[in-house]
Amino acid sequence: MKSTTIKSVAHQAGVSTATVARVMHGNGYVAEETRQRVLDVVSETGYRINSIARSLKRNRSNIIGHLLQSMLPNPFFVKVARGVEAYTESQGYTTLTYNVQGDPAAERRGLETFLSWRVDAIIFSTARDQKNIEFALKANIPVIQVERPRSSKTDRITVNNYAGALEAMEHLLKLGHKRIAYIGQKPGVVDNKLADYVDIERFGAYQDSLKKRNLFDERIIALGKSYTLGDTSAQGDGYHAVKRWFDERQKFTAVFAASDILAAGVLQAIHEHGLRVPQDISVIGFDDTFAPFLAPLLTTVRLPAHELGETAARLAIERIHAKEVKKPKEYRLESQLIVRKSTGKARS
Repeated sequence: MKSTTIKSVAHQAGVSTATVARVMHGNGYVAEETRQRVLDVVSETGYRINSIARSLKRNRSNIIGHLLQSMLPNPFFVKVARGVEAYTESQGYTTLTYNVQGDPAAERRGLETFLSWRVDAIIFSTARDQKNIEFALKANIPVIQVERPRSSKTDRITVNNYAGALEAMEHLLKLGHKRIAYIGQKPGVVDNKLADYVDIERFGAYQDSLKKRNLFDERIIALGKSYTLGDTSAQGDGYHAVKRWFDERQKFTAVFAASDILAAGVLQAIHEHGLRVPQDISVIGFDDTFAPFLAPLLTTVRLPAHELGETAARLAIERIHAKEVKKPKEYRLESQLIVRKSTGKARS
């Protein structure tokens, strides 16, 4: 059975192929009666635009490839993906999403698949291997990096983690807390200076706010290798850090966890020890992914995940339509402290 063509639709509707094209693309004037006649034939025949052929002719597919670091266990990247999709849909673009799940080899396979589909741009959220960014750039299409960039050769969308972490610390300090513990990823673990900024800023704000008050104590700091990357062990890492401090009889009245997953483990350890949050110990997380679903509702620093995705998509489309190549830029979004039920005044 032959597929319906634009010529057969035009013949049945008694119009030119140019008129059918104007109706299908919504471009140019077509009388309402004629437009309805064309649409009736399209509905009867099931005619669809041949997107692949059209993309070859126009040298544009209206497709954006999105390499997503992971979907589980941390829903942060899912929110980023939704931001990308919401904006691309509003602009008439389609997004293809490839779940990398933290594997550089999978990232490369997804990238090669996207390029074979002739995507118009690539978004990394977030890149796992700098070599894959270099590979994408060779295709001469826009490349955008979200959150943990590994190259300065593309547009980068990052978050002001320092300001958010500082806001969280000031919140605890105003509540009278002086013994504030910290659990997070060790700065310098990520094998890229650009990507390492997240951990440097979160821990840096914690350290700076306490050192200037002579309250810094290394005994209640737990720095791991993958605490904020969304791996499945993060909750257990938060749990074991607090358990160790209890075993060592360390004194602390608050815990600042560098992710909500870590904070979930902290809450579990405190509960098992027979203490209450926030009456005995206050807890703050970071990212606002699990925070609304924990008990008590977790005070946390919200990362603008949806906005990160929207901004990435907007920049990608702007780059696609740009008449000249502009120098890559970094776009910095703000984080925000969300106060809920897990923080209170320090116990006397």
